[in-house]
Amino acid sequence: MMIDEMLLNAKTAAIFGHVRPDGDCVGSALALYNYIKDNFPQVEVKVFLEKFPETYGILRGADSVLPEYSESAFASDCDIAFLLDAPSFERVGANGVQCINNAKFTCNIDHHVSNPQNLCTKCFLEAQSSSTCETLYFLMDKDKISTETASCLYLGIVHDTGAFKYSCTGRRTMNVVGDLIDKGVDFAKIVNETYYTRTYKQTLITGYVLENCKLGLDGKVVYSIVTEKDMENFGVQPVDLSNVIDTLREVGGTEVAVFIYPANGKYKVSLRSNYIVDVNAIAKTFGGGGHVRAAGGDFESNPEFAIQKILMLIDDQL
Repeated sequence: MMIDEMLLNAKTAAIFGHVRPDGDCVGSALALYNYIKDNFPQVEVKVFLEKFPETYGILRGADSVLPEYSESAFASDCDIAFLLDAPSFERVGANGVQCINNAKFTCNIDHHVSNPQNLCTKCFLEAQSSSTCETLYFLMDKDKISTETASCLYLGIVHDTGAFKYSCTGRRTMNVVGDLIDKGVDFAKIVNETYYTRTYKQTLITGYVLENCKLGLDGKVVYSIVTEKDMENFGVQPVDLSNVIDTLREVGGTEVAVFIYPANGKYKVSLRSNYIVDVNAIAKTFGGGGHVRAAGGDFESNPEFAIQKILMLIDDQL
């Protein structure tokens, strides 16, 4: 079943992603939004996402995103609710579970290996896909993808592949990217302004994280912790820290990078590995999940205690 088939008789559609939306989440949500706006003008479509980086504002439709779903969003229960890049109801943002439970038809599009594939009426899971945006691309009619939709898809793929550096990048990924460029995507602008560019505050906090990082397990792990007080001192929010882990993982000679910071009254742990360690298995111990080489979770305990537990779990795998 393709996106077009799902929308044939729909009058209203809602789009949701995960908490603390990243590039792939925002890119896939706005790609679907633009695709529907371009090709199904009779459908009233709305996107509900939590706060995301301001740089993603270069995507068409970013200024139309609503921060939270409420029952007044539509005149009645939604005909179809899409859940993108989210592998569990615990990870759904913007109060989306309420809408998903009441919608007449629901669709989950994802690429997380931890997805149980039973969250919605229809689930499209490609664990080997580089991103949800790559998975979504193959559910669309290629001839109906506009430059604006293609730009959203491209941004998501760029962010989830680390600008094509991560092992999730495959031949199919690059073929999709080529197709998107043919649609007129300003690929240089998207990469430069949303992946490599940081605000001044983000630059300062990233420098602080690197200055205070530590090595563990004989240099195989690099980790760093940011506290509530640190975030107050630098004037940053959790959304400003989403890409810090990707900089931390650049420390040479390490297999795993770990970054811990406060978010929504808890601590979030971001995990990245290069070649050996399955960080998805580690994230599951914190009620999280993700991918073999990139995963995360939340916890309420002391971060120093959490670090010791994570080091032990990594050591078991190594």
